[in-house]
Amino acid sequence: MASLAEQQAILQELHRLGLADLNELMKRAEEFPDFFQFIVEAFPELVAQYATMSAELATLWYDEAAPDLPYLAVPAALPTLEQYAESAKWALGSNGGAMAFEKLSGALQRGVWNTARDTTVLNARSERGARYARHASANACEFCRMVATRGAVYTSAATASGVVGRGKDVSTNYDPVTGKRKRGGQAKGVRVRGSQKVGSKYHDNCRCMAVAVRPGQSYEPPPYVEKWEQEYVDAVRAASAAGRTKGEYGAIDVKAVMAAMRQNAK
Repeated sequence: MASLAEQQAILQELHRLGLADLNELMKRAEEFPDFFQFIVEAFPELVAQYATMSAELATLWYDEAAPDLPYLAVPAALPTLEQYAESAKWALGSNGGAMAFEKLSGALQRGVWNTARDTTVLNARSERGARYARHASANACEFCRMVATRGAVYTSAATASGVVGRGKDVSTNYDPVTGKRKRGGQAKGVRVRGSQKVGSKYHDNCRCMAVAVRPGQSYEPPPYVEKWEQEYVDAVRAASAAGRTKGEYGAIDVKAVMAAMRQNAK
């Protein structure tokens, strides 16, 4: 089975190949009277091609995670071509040139990576007893670091809700006086109350992976996540000291915590 690093590398390679095709597509578009319309019509097919490949790969990776189990994964449905066309219209609204290519590249990257993530989430939700975790790279931004501290607590897109709300916060893993990690079972975080789905959000060029945790399996986050947990605890304390801990529905204010994480990193 491909490791997470290998899976990320494969998705990056799909995006790179897609960019080469996108570059050729834009060159061809210059030969047509209506550059805008050509891209809007051709771009969706280009994205769908690579998104389909990423969904099929994610299906394979899901099955390979537990080949002895009877459940067989299925690929997630792709967004409609109309949705991809809307992304193209938005990108071209920047008046073309390098900016338009950059935005189209971002839309292509989301098409490749999101479809793989959606496939993992779909099957983790469908298979009884399965879960999924959010895996972030060591150089991830503060948002991805914050969400990745939750471990394998996600069972569907609806519960991928961030780090606060119902449950036990990761700050309880640490002694409030010494700041040292306590022994024994560790809290994995809690959910944001309300409709926010923080954990299921991915920013442009995000390299986070949705990792399948099949029935009977466990998820062990990378060693650097322990440091992120402490960063999160420190940020919650800083936000609390500034009087900005509570957000909507009484949950921790995610934006305030992220701001504190950025400030503490300076």
